Amino acid sequence: MATPTTRRKRVTKSAEDRREDILRAGEKVFRDIGFADATIADITTAAEIAKGTFYLYFDTKEHLLGALWEHYVDKFLTTTRRILDSGNAWWPTLDELNSTLIEHAVRNAELHRIIYGSANGKALELCKRSNQRVIDLICAFVAQGARAGAFRATDDDLACRMLYHAVDGLLDELISRREPLDTPRIIRSVLEMSHRTLGDPDLP
Repeated sequence: MATPTTRRKRVTKSAEDRREDILRAGEKVFRDIGFADATIADITTAAEIAKGTFYLYFDTKEHLLGALWEHYVDKFLTTTRRILDSGNAWWPTLDELNSTLIEHAVRNAELHRIIYGSANGKALELCKRSNQRVIDLICAFVAQGARAGAFRATDDDLACRMLYHAVDGLLDELISRREPLDTPRIIRSVLEMSHRTLGDPDLP
């Protein structure tokens, strides 16, 4: 007697799960092929979806890359809010924020290389908008600390933004070298610069 053909059960995914599949596929394709050479077809093949499904979630590959970076920033924002809500003193909180930012960047070094090594102007602009949320949150904290007398820079807002961009530029340079990163050394140097720039009264 013939055995009935076994049919593979079709798995229906939620919109969020499907979007995550596309994000993961996009990151892999951008890493393996490079952002400039990657096509929508490459991404949909990796995600095992039809091209039309891609456009339900993203308009362009630039939009997808911006969403990848936003996902990365969202994770750090969640951690940042947890640190800010911990109720620690001003300087220990700022030190933890800086240390965590560096560790987060090092763990996601490959995404940094994709963003800053091959993305075009449109994609970079989307990423800058996400970065601004982090910058504004940290600088609002520094402004509160300045009003409380903990931070003593001449202009706390400019000092905070300068520090962020200095650290971001440093990490970009170090990560782009594709060499092992000495995270503790980076953290020590950044914390020293932060304490001097924002006027730690305990420094000699």
